[in-house]
Amino acid sequence: MAIRAVLLAGLLLAPAGPAWAEGPDGDVHQCQVTSICTDVHEPGTTPTPGTGGTHPPGGTGGVQTCTWNGQQWPCWDDDLGWFDASNGCYYHRSSPQPPAGSKEWAGHDTADGAVYEVNCRQTAGGLLPQDPVFLAQAPGGPPPDNPAALAKDARDQIDFNPPQPHIAPGDKALVGLPVWLWYDWSGAAKAPKPVTVKGNYISVTATPSVSKVIWDLGDGQTVECKGPGTPYPPGATGPSPDCGHTFTASSAHDSSGSFAVTVTVEWRTDSVIVGAGTKVGQPIFLATTSAPFALKVGEVQVLN
Repeated sequence: MAIRAVLLAGLLLAPAGPAWAEGPDGDVHQCQVTSICTDVHEPGTTPTPGTGGTHPPGGTGGVQTCTWNGQQWPCWDDDLGWFDASNGCYYHRSSPQPPAGSKEWAGHDTADGAVYEVNCRQTAGGLLPQDPVFLAQAPGGPPPDNPAALAKDARDQIDFNPPQPHIAPGDKALVGLPVWLWYDWSGAAKAPKPVTVKGNYISVTATPSVSKVIWDLGDGQTVECKGPGTPYPPGATGPSPDCGHTFTASSAHDSSGSFAVTVTVEWRTDSVIVGAGTKVGQPIFLATTSAPFALKVGEVQVLN
């Protein structure tokens, strides 16, 4: 079953599967995705020295700040690591770690702790690199959470099976007579459920919902439906109550003799960040498209 996915988002997160996404410049770029994407913004911004406020990591009021030499500095920096207010130095776990037995370990075993890169603030605010040091543990607690990374983890746990299209009649339609359109899930009984991923301080919940459904009938026409459509009950007459189409041309003139019908389910994904307060991420739109369904459309023959 082929899958085509479309993402429109401020933050584009992509695992696997062909897709197209519209960038901020309006251009369309090829990307890879078959699973849900979630757009969230990291709470707070890195304060400059001297700005006030101390907040818990991952909180919505800003990053946690530490005071040294009469100025305030972020207690965590993604590049520098944890800040030690006792000496004004940042400590970041070296990656990769030095080989066991090297001088950086200072005689310690690798199971005793880790080697950290050290960068110390100067009186004027600049940074001065120091020699790596061994520490039994980092000077701070677990690093603050990155909401975008947690959103990616949540996205990776939600799989979208492509919709399986159904048409009645399923073998051959007739020009001028309505057909019923509906779909179910290929390989799954229901649509995907919300997924929550927890970090050190916050959690992110990604919740998918169907935004709209678009049928491409292969005859140059598309039909937009609000839901999966109503399955055709045997013996029913008349058009579908919520998702149908009436062909106006035969497929006999098509090179394959039939129309290639597909159904695309467009999803809206909402994300919620919970930590020191609750924050809502920007919605992401994703679409999954079924494999083509070959449908012959004939014309009613009138005999004189």
